[in-house]
Amino acid sequence: MEKRKAACLSLAFLSGIAAAEYRRQFLWYGVALFVFLWFVSMKQAYGIRAKTFLWTAVFAAALCSGVYVSGRHSRFLHAYETVWNDQEKCLVQGEIYKREIKQEANLYYLKNCRLKIGQSQYSTNHILLNRKTDENSIGEILTIKGTIHTFSSPCNEGNYDEKSYYQSLNIDVQVDETEVISVHGKKDVLREALFGLKEQLKESYRKAMPEKDAGVLTAMTLGDKSLMDAKRRKTYQSAGISHFYSISGLHISMLGMALYSLLRKRGKSYAVSGAAAAVLLFGYGEMIGFSVSASRAIGMSVLLLYAKFRGRSYDRMTALALLAAYFAAKNPKILHHAGYLLSFGAVAGVIFAEWMVSCRQRDSPMPFCRIREGLLVSFCIQLMTVPIMCRFFYEISVYSVLVNLAVLPCMGVLLGMGLFGGLMGCFCSFSGKVLLYPCHLILQLFDQVCIASLQLPFSSLITGALSWSQMLLWYGLLAFLLIWKKKKQNLSVLLFLLPVCILLPTPAQSSWEADLLDVGQGDGIYLALGDGTSAFIDGGSSDVSKVGTYRILPFLKYRGIRQIDYWFVSHCDADHINGLSEAVQEGYPIRNLVVSKYMPDDAAWKKLKTLVKKRGIPILYMKPGDTIRGRKNDWSIRCLSVPMEGAKNGRNENSLAIFLQVDSVTAFFAGDIGEEEEQKLLKRWSLPNVDLYKASHHGSDGSNGTMLLSRIQPRVAVISCSMRNRYGHPGTHALRRLEEACGRIYETRTMGQIKIRGRNLEVTGMSVLE
Repeated sequence: MEKRKAACLSLAFLSGIAAAEYRRQFLWYGVALFVFLWFVSMKQAYGIRAKTFLWTAVFAAALCSGVYVSGRHSRFLHAYETVWNDQEKCLVQGEIYKREIKQEANLYYLKNCRLKIGQSQYSTNHILLNRKTDENSIGEILTIKGTIHTFSSPCNEGNYDEKSYYQSLNIDVQVDETEVISVHGKKDVLREALFGLKEQLKESYRKAMPEKDAGVLTAMTLGDKSLMDAKRRKTYQSAGISHFYSISGLHISMLGMALYSLLRKRGKSYAVSGAAAAVLLFGYGEMIGFSVSASRAIGMSVLLLYAKFRGRSYDRMTALALLAAYFAAKNPKILHHAGYLLSFGAVAGVIFAEWMVSCRQRDSPMPFCRIREGLLVSFCIQLMTVPIMCRFFYEISVYSVLVNLAVLPCMGVLLGMGLFGGLMGCFCSFSGKVLLYPCHLILQLFDQVCIASLQLPFSSLITGALSWSQMLLWYGLLAFLLIWKKKKQNLSVLLFLLPVCILLPTPAQSSWEADLLDVGQGDGIYLALGDGTSAFIDGGSSDVSKVGTYRILPFLKYRGIRQIDYWFVSHCDADHINGLSEAVQEGYPIRNLVVSKYMPDDAAWKKLKTLVKKRGIPILYMKPGDTIRGRKNDWSIRCLSVPMEGAKNGRNENSLAIFLQVDSVTAFFAGDIGEEEEQKLLKRWSLPNVDLYKASHHGSDGSNGTMLLSRIQPRVAVISCSMRNRYGHPGTHALRRLEEACGRIYETRTMGQIKIRGRNLEVTGMSVLE
C-alpha cells in the first residue's frame, strides 16, 4: 500500500462515499478493516513513528471526506426534491450544454439551473428539457415556462429505476416546455459544429448501409442508440457483447493513442503529439456527449500522455482510482450507475489479468500464448464485472468469454473503418458505401457468432440480483486468490469459484409467498409455494406498454426465478395475457400453461395457444374439481370454475377460478367474474373463509358481491388496477362492500408491488421494500 499512496487514499475517499450511499452496515465494517490494513502497511514501512500515525490520520480524513461529500449532496437534493410534484407548473432558467434530436422529441440538457415553483426559487443540478421544436443552440441560456415531470421509482422488484438512473447522471427532473420566455447568451460555435458533424455522420451511415447496420455503427461511433434494431440489440445483450456497440474506453484509447503514435513516428515532440491527441480525445468526447466510460477513458489517456510528456512512469491502477474518486466527488449518486461500475470494473479486470500474466513464464509458442492471454483477459474482466451484471441485470451469458474472443480482435477494424467510411460518406455517398461494406461483413460475422452461441445449451443463466453480502463474498474470494497467487499456488481453484458464487443467489424458498405486481390496469400474480415450485397467475396490462418485458420478466429475473412451473390464465383479455405472450416470445421457461376447460375458443385464445405450442409448452385444461398438488402434498390448487351458457358465455364470465391451500393459508383468485358468476359458484361449492382474496375484475362494482364476501370473509384483500383508468376501478360500491367484509384492503395503484408471506399474512408494499 505504501507504494501506491495516491491510489489508496482515492479508494479511501471512494469507500467513504460508498458506505454513505449504499447504507449497508457491513460496509462500515469493511471501512474499519481498510483503515486497520492501512495502519499495518504504514507500520511495516515506517515502524512505530509519527509518520505512521500521520499517514493513518490522512487516510481516515479521506474516508470521512467521502462520507461528508455524500451527505452534503443528499441534503442538497432533499432541500428541493420534496417540494415539487408531478405535472406542477414551474419556471426554469439554465444554459444548454448538450442536445439530442429524437424521433419523438428534442431533448435539451441544462446546467447552472434555477427553478421557480410558485414564489419559491431553488438552485438545482442539471435539468432535462423536453421541447417540441429544435430552435436553440448549445451555449444559449433559456428561460421557459413548463410542466414538471418527476422521474419514477420502480413499482416492482427488479424494474427500471428511472429516478436513480437520472440522479446518477446528475439530472434531477424533466421539464416539458409550454412557453419560451427569453433566450440570451452566445451560441457555442465549437460545440454546435461538433453536434452538426455528429448528425452528418449519422445521416451518412443511414445512406450507405442497411438500417440495422447503420444503427449499430451510430451507437458504436457516436453513442446514439436510437437507431438500433431492437431484435439485434437483444441478441447482442443475450450473447454478452453489448459492450462493443457502446462508446467504451477501448474505442477512445485507440483513437487517441493512434494519433499520438503516428505523430511521434513522424518526429513530432512529446508535447505536440500529446497535445494533438488530447485535443482529438476531448473533441470526440464532446461530440459523443462524454458518457461515463468515455470520460473515464479520456481521463486515463490524458494522464498517460502527461506521464509520457514528463518522462514519468504511468501506473494504471493509480489513474483508475484517482478518476473513480473524482467522478464520485462530483456526483456521489454515480455509484448507483451500472455504466460507471462496469467501466471501472472492466479496467480493473484488465489490470488484474496483466498482473497474472506478468507472474507467469511463457512456456508455449507465441500464438498459443496470445490466445491464452486473450482468454485470461476476457475471463478476468468477467470476474470483476459479473457481480455488477448480476446486481443490475440479473442474468449473464455463459459463453460470453468465448464470444468475445471473436469480437474483440475485430473492434479496431470496425471502429476505424466505421469512422473513416462515415466521414467519407459525408462528401461522397458511393465512397461511404464502399468503405463501410467491410463493416457490414464484420457485423454479419458478429450476428452468426451470437446466434450460434445462443443455440448452445445453458447459453444464459438467470442469477437473480446478488445481495450485498454475496458481492462482498465474491470480491473477498478474489482478494484471497491474490494472496494465494503471491504464494505461488495453483490458481485452478479460480475456475471453480465462478459457477459456485453464481449459483448462491437462488436458494429454494422455504415458505410460501404471493407477490401481486403493479402492472397498471391488469393482473400479474407470482406465487412461491414453499417447495421450490413457482406459479404465476395471468400477466397483462391495458395501459402499460410491453408489461412483460419491462415489469414481469425483470421481476422474475431479479428474484432468480429460472422457470415457472404452472402459469395460470384466467381468461384471454389483453390486460391478463399480453405480458405472458411477451414472456413466451422471449423464450422464458414455462413448464405448464393452465387454463379452464371452458376457455372461449376465440381469436385471442387461438393466438396464445399457437404461440405456446410453438414453444413446446404443455397446456393443462382444468375442469371443476381438478386439483394440482405439491410433490409432498403440502399445497394444492383447486379449480372452482363453473360453465356459463347463453349470452353470458364470454371471456370474463368463464374466467378460471382457483382456490389455493398452502402452509395453513387459503387464497381465492377468480379473474374477472361478475356477481352472477359468483352466486353460481357459491351454489356449486361450499367455500370456507379465506385468508387472501384478490378482488375480482380489478375491484369492479359488478363483481365482489355481498354474498361472496360474506361467505369467504377474507382477512386480506388486494385490488390490482392503475391510478388513472377509464373504467373507474375500483368501484365505490365494491370498496364499501370490501371494507364491510374484509379486515385489510391494499391496492397496487398506491403501494406498487404487494408482497404477502407467512401464516400471519405479513404485507409489504414496494415503497417499504425499497
